Amino acid sequence: MSLFDLKRAERRRRRVRLKLRSLSSIRLSVFKSNRHFYAQLIDDEAGRTVAAASTLESEVLAVASRRVNAGAVKIVAKLLAERISGLDAAYRKFVFDRGSYRYMGVVAAFADELRSLGFEF
Repeated sequence: MSLFDLKRAERRRRRVRLKLRSLSSIRLSVFKSNRHFYAQLIDDEAGRTVAAASTLESEVLAVASRRVNAGAVKIVAKLLAERISGLDAAYRKFVFDRGSYRYMGVVAAFADELRSLGFEF
């Protein structure tokens, strides 16, 4: 990535985070690398992570390849949904913090899978 692309990504991340602050105190943050995908539900008022899932877990590693793809991300979404459903009903509605990533590819596949599992964001 060039310096210009990094600055553009940083501006996008700040813009997204600024919009999310006014909406809700519970957010679902995602991070992706070339090999793995991480998602965590964060309660900003309490300052703690409520639930998390990633492609590093044994359930995902058993069926996924070495690179992150839509199939692995859907399994991560199902794992996170299981962990969130065991919590309070207030955690079923949150905002989606995509960070500096565009809403396409694995980020969109992850969000679509969570929506199909009954979550609102």
